[in-house]
Amino acid sequence: MLATSIPYLIGYASQGDDWQFTGFVIGVEDGNSYIAKMLTGAEGKWLFRSPYSAEQQAGVVAFFPYLIMGKLTAGNAQHEQLVALYHLYRIVAGVLATLATYDFVSIFIKRENHRLWALFGILLGGGFGWVITIAGLKNFLGSIPLDFLSPESFGFLGLLGIPHLVAARALLFWGLKAYLENKSAIKAGLIWLLMGFFQPMNVVLVWVVACIHGLTEISLDYFRGSAGIKEWAYHTSYMKKAFVAVLVSSPIVIYTALSFYRDPYLAAWASQNRLPSPHWVHYLIAYGLVLPFAVSGVIKIYRHNPKQGLLLACWIAVLPLLVYAPVNPQRRLAEGIWVILITGMFGCFLNKKAVPTHGKLITGLSFPSALFLVWGAVSRAVSPSAPIFISAPEVEAYNALDEIASQDSIVLSTFAVGNSMPAWVPVRVIQGHGPETVHLKIWQAAIDEYFLENQGDTHCGGFFEENHIDYLFWGPEEVGTWDWDPGIKDCLLQVYNAGGYRIYQVVQ
Repeated sequence: MLATSIPYLIGYASQGDDWQFTGFVIGVEDGNSYIAKMLTGAEGKWLFRSPYSAEQQAGVVAFFPYLIMGKLTAGNAQHEQLVALYHLYRIVAGVLATLATYDFVSIFIKRENHRLWALFGILLGGGFGWVITIAGLKNFLGSIPLDFLSPESFGFLGLLGIPHLVAARALLFWGLKAYLENKSAIKAGLIWLLMGFFQPMNVVLVWVVACIHGLTEISLDYFRGSAGIKEWAYHTSYMKKAFVAVLVSSPIVIYTALSFYRDPYLAAWASQNRLPSPHWVHYLIAYGLVLPFAVSGVIKIYRHNPKQGLLLACWIAVLPLLVYAPVNPQRRLAEGIWVILITGMFGCFLNKKAVPTHGKLITGLSFPSALFLVWGAVSRAVSPSAPIFISAPEVEAYNALDEIASQDSIVLSTFAVGNSMPAWVPVRVIQGHGPETVHLKIWQAAIDEYFLENQGDTHCGGFFEENHIDYLFWGPEEVGTWDWDPGIKDCLLQVYNAGGYRIYQVVQ
């Protein structure tokens, strides 16, 4: 986890008088949104309300760890404090996921050296989509390789940049460990309940896997004709424990579902939060080399311990149904599958003292994706440019806006500026984040139409007033996007002008 911080440290070393590092080398748009969530927490919020939308929001218990961390910051250099806490969170989550993964693998793999090899493959492996990259097929079948697209499908991408998904993975597998070892069902349910505060969809995922596992186990006994009194007593006990675990972990899922159903903003957000799975060939390429060994290993594990081996088998079998389920965030449902596949693969070697050469080779062949990710991150970090870096005059304009505007003021800017601004200033923007800016395309069309039609005269029309806009942010990005002169408008009062950036207050 310390090694994954190297690209970020290089980014900070590369900033200077002209550029300031955002703190992110991958997924900058989402990274800014996480810092913005932390900033809303720093400003006293306990419920999540997205700063990336001017729509009315009731607030919801979501992204809670980010809001809590934000409350630990104050005073000067607050953005730097927020970013430092984010990466501390990322490192701690990665360590927890490592420990949880090791604990889970240990259920199936008994030899220490085998466990460590499996752990390396899970954490550093990224599938075999890197072959597509080397072949120059950057948009193969309409998508980049799964290795560089889906942190849920593998291990390393999440460790490099998305801590709440990694923390949720740790809790997923610790809960499964309690579930498989027949420990307290309440314990497993409480772990999954906590997981729901990081990623509610994981709770539903583990319900589906556990349900299919239980039903398959019952069905196998029935068709084998071995469902006697003893077996049915076992199944009844299992179903009771599963019911308790589901019941204990259900409040966060029920609350989230009701919130997204009743709140128009959340419903609109959910409808446009699309994470479609790529063509099935991408999954075949990503997992194809591991899959035959995983299936063979799961069969061996099943012979040693039917219940545990059956869980792995059910999870692998149901993967196609999960990643192509009729829901918007399809890719999210691949969570944990790489852990299952690698664990299954090392099940092939249960009777061997040392990991055979072909096992080490297959594990090693999954590492190039991680190397490509780090190399790409470092390459971007050494050369200051947007969006990974923000120009010093833009930062100064954000600081000025922070002094001028009250909390939750609505600011109009271009999309790119609107994405970074809430990470620095506790304001709301008209546009700035794909899923969180609901009705984004409608807003963009309306904004472009307004600036096109309202040109030469001094009157603003009703656009700013109708949309409750408090400030207009005007920098090089806006000048290059809209052919418009805010200086001649009678409804706009210039309150800042420096370094090519101007801020106008709307005074209807």
